[in-house]
Amino acid sequence: MENQVRLQRWLDDTATFLKKYLAQNHLDSTKVVEYCPPMKLRESQNISLGEAHSDEATWHQLEKIVNKSVRTSHPLFLNQLFGGIQPESMSAEFISTVLNPTMATFEVAPYLTILEKELVRKLSDLVGFKLGEGIMVTGGSNANLVGLLCARQFKVPDIKTAGYQGKCYTVYVSREAHYSYEKAIQIAGLGINHLRMVNVHENGRMVPEHLRQLILEDLQANRVPMMIGATAGTTVLGAFDPLNEIHLISREFNLWLHVDAAWGGGAVLSAKHRHLMEGIHLADSLTFDAHKTLSTGLITSLVLCKHPGMLKQTNQGGGAEYIFHDFDNSDWDTGTYSLQCGRKADALKLWLLWRVRGDEGMAKIIDHLMELAQYAQQKINNHPRLKLLSSQYLNNCFQVLPLDQHKNPNQFTLKVRTHLVQSGKALVNFVQRPDGLTFLRLVNANNQTSEKDLDHFFLELNKSITSIDKLEY
Repeated sequence: MENQVRLQRWLDDTATFLKKYLAQNHLDSTKVVEYCPPMKLRESQNISLGEAHSDEATWHQLEKIVNKSVRTSHPLFLNQLFGGIQPESMSAEFISTVLNPTMATFEVAPYLTILEKELVRKLSDLVGFKLGEGIMVTGGSNANLVGLLCARQFKVPDIKTAGYQGKCYTVYVSREAHYSYEKAIQIAGLGINHLRMVNVHENGRMVPEHLRQLILEDLQANRVPMMIGATAGTTVLGAFDPLNEIHLISREFNLWLHVDAAWGGGAVLSAKHRHLMEGIHLADSLTFDAHKTLSTGLITSLVLCKHPGMLKQTNQGGGAEYIFHDFDNSDWDTGTYSLQCGRKADALKLWLLWRVRGDEGMAKIIDHLMELAQYAQQKINNHPRLKLLSSQYLNNCFQVLPLDQHKNPNQFTLKVRTHLVQSGKALVNFVQRPDGLTFLRLVNANNQTSEKDLDHFFLELNKSITSIDKLEY
């Protein structure tokens, strides 16, 4: 009885606490972040463990913690490739936490397993994987790793038992591809030196001719090409690689084609913007992150595979003695084709949102974000001190120009961004290229953001520009 009373009290207090927090996420009086250097933040309150504290004291401390945390649901959180939270997905997160299943077996997560498989079926149909399979994973980086492991299984079927046997295998990604490929190739034991970086056009799209050239060079050097990792929506520029052309090269040399659509995959939900994903049906596997463009909350990631059985061939290993018993619906167990054993029921966050909104509502989410990106592009183009470098998909990349044309715009842009972030009024990321080119990357992924909010963002940006002007001149 005592535990039940305590549970009810904590649930009630948590609901009250979170309602108050979320209600504060507006422009008038709440900052995106109360900027504070690490050591000063660490020393601001006692967080050491050991002595027990009362519930009242703990809630008081929790309030301080959230007030010093970045408000990713604030309309001016424009920093990462995610933002905001859908109310349906928030509810699903609470429910799945209370249910607390492991998705390894149907026995422990019966209905949730069925929901995950329905999500996989729906997304597979949308991308053209009619007989495809898939599974929820711990993020886009993990999905790219699984794609690479599938490619390895495809190219080296006896890899589990015999290893690489002295052969050198190569993987091809564009220079704009996500850094997770470098981690994946380390984990797979292929060696970073065997990750080939394919040139891109000025717009960030992979150059197929250079891809083919690199493959031929590796063949001549007795290396074994294994996989092409294309990207649908690059992290910095939002570019979509030419999948039709890349697919032809993958078939010519019998390579696995994985597409990292973690950022751009949401486009398949919209009839207006599905053309961006042209050729996606030709891929062998792909990454999809719903927590990015759909604001379902971290983590809501899937890896999809066109070829039935490949995930199990790739990832199965052990567990039959005590968990993956060969009886009573064992063919529904997902743990046999997952890298994980314990796995959260993340599918509920996306399923519940989709169930409530329907196909039309999901398309509206993407269309709204695209409209915001176009509105931001117009604001940048109409601003005398902003120079638009690239505008693709949901990414607007631009510099802030100094009054004195002889001064370095890279340094000035970074100073303005630093002032803006330290003011706490908005959070927007920046990019520094190896050649020194520095620019702001304004991404439009936050379901809380409106055109009015973007107006406010550019107002705050102007204030930071004025402040740096005063210091510079």
